[in-house]
Amino acid sequence: MTTNQKLSSRLAGDGNISIRLDALQGQRRKVIQPIFDRPRDYVLLSLRQMARKLGEDPSTLLRTIRALGFRHYSEFRAYLHDRVVTFATSLEAMEQSPRRSGVPGLIQQSIERDLENLKQLRNSLDPGSVIKVANKIATSRGVLILAGDMAANLGKYLEYTLSMVRSNVLIAITPGEMVHRVRFLGKRDVVIAITYRRGLRQTVEALEAASKSGAYCVGVSGGFLSPLVSFCDDFFVTPIECVSFADSYTSGMAFINALLVAVSSHRRQSTTNLLKKVSEEQRTGQRFYFREQSTDIPRS
Repeated sequence: MTTNQKLSSRLAGDGNISIRLDALQGQRRKVIQPIFDRPRDYVLLSLRQMARKLGEDPSTLLRTIRALGFRHYSEFRAYLHDRVVTFATSLEAMEQSPRRSGVPGLIQQSIERDLENLKQLRNSLDPGSVIKVANKIATSRGVLILAGDMAANLGKYLEYTLSMVRSNVLIAITPGEMVHRVRFLGKRDVVIAITYRRGLRQTVEALEAASKSGAYCVGVSGGFLSPLVSFCDDFFVTPIECVSFADSYTSGMAFINALLVAVSSHRRQSTTNLLKKVSEEQRTGQRFYFREQSTDIPRS
């Protein structure tokens, strides 16, 4: 986690930005408010360019930025980037991506965007934190996955694969499922919440309730401005920036696969014994299609 990311996480997690923004005096608040209203119009600008766009002196603007809790302008820009990603709609996410001409160019750009998301995950992921979560899963009473809307696809994959080696994994997708399943949580349980951009209310509120119950809470989202941050013992960023209208879940899948590697390495012999049974079922199980090979010589 970089210094800028830690700062964004701290400011987002305790609500300091909103509090300090509200505390600014009238003129200072009036000057900086447009940045928060339309962050994508300012995120790529230098301090001087931003000041010029706002009709303000650069030194005065920098003092205002520092009053919000940012030590340097670069930290403020990192925060703006997170804000752009977090609050973007599907249309805005597609429109703000640099465009290449022609459909073949866009297809290539989409693949490159996925690779960039993976690169960001690789550079920011702390293996020690992943191992810590895996150990918590391995020794927990139960694991509950909270994931709604499109993120339910990631949640289902995680639930299915964990169920191959754990007997106590549940997923909650609908608001009702989340309300009811969170009710039974305690200190020996692990909760993994997955939601992106502004966050689904049902997922965020369910994680908040899980945190209050004492469960070990893990959040997965696209940036440190996620509302999940406030309720997490561990939090992981899996970038979702995309070229199309649909968020890219490439890095989300990569993170889950990394977590599964760590889970399978905990008490490896026990996991191997379970997977031997899985392997046997995969070879001979009735749910898999099997056709005996013909011994007839094919006709020419």
